[in-house]
Amino acid sequence: MYFWNMTRIVLIGTGNLAFYFYEQFKVNKAIDLIQWYGRKIEKIRFAETETKITDQLSELETADLYLICVNDDQIESLSTKIQAKGIVAHCAGAVALDGLKGQPRAAVFYPLQTFSKEHPLQSNDLPFCIETKNPKDQSLLEELAKLLGGIPYKMNGKKRATLHMIAVIANNFGNHLLHLCKRLCSENDLPFEIFQPLIQETYKKALDLGPEHAQTGPAIRNDLNSIQNHLDLLSDEHIKKLYINLTTSIQKIHEQSQLQNSSESN
Repeated sequence: MYFWNMTRIVLIGTGNLAFYFYEQFKVNKAIDLIQWYGRKIEKIRFAETETKITDQLSELETADLYLICVNDDQIESLSTKIQAKGIVAHCAGAVALDGLKGQPRAAVFYPLQTFSKEHPLQSNDLPFCIETKNPKDQSLLEELAKLLGGIPYKMNGKKRATLHMIAVIANNFGNHLLHLCKRLCSENDLPFEIFQPLIQETYKKALDLGPEHAQTGPAIRNDLNSIQNHLDLLSDEHIKKLYINLTTSIQKIHEQSQLQNSSESN
């Protein structure tokens, strides 16, 4: 049985995640996207031939699920303006369930992934972290996750917040380091594309072997001459500080691992 009686959805927001859901909903016959709300309605004007659109919260249709895909700091104030008997779910990793003020069927439907309008998501098995005020709504949202080709995970607020923090380090911080690398390439007349095989192999190996077994480089080898040479090449003090801090972190964790292995072998 698919999604039982919960098929009518109102989508709220105009960011990357809202666009992802729109694309998924419009091709899924088991889901009825009855309305899309956007504060800046021009961003979603293109969709009015497929579904109703509005920029007025007072005009929201009666639905089984109101899916809030807006910035974290807008969720609480927006939720107080929604008068609904259906499930009202936000999609944020770092906002608590009780951030949905006055909603008897408050829920969280958080997809653990990075979304961009310019780069449509291709993969299935998307993790959805689900938390509900009403226990009966848990299974309904789990069915929605499965309809979208995802994997549902029941998760409380503390674990979800921790998950989100780790995701920021893995995704946002990792991407920022690649951005700095691209800038260094530009400043030194080097093609960033030359690093593509290295970047792909780095993350593939970390996933295949585990990052604790995949670490290489001068920091883990304690190659002080190479480290100093690299620091001498860096004129940007901000990047130099990052290099030192990351090198120190790698060395510290490697030393701790060696001590642990030594104690276990004795």
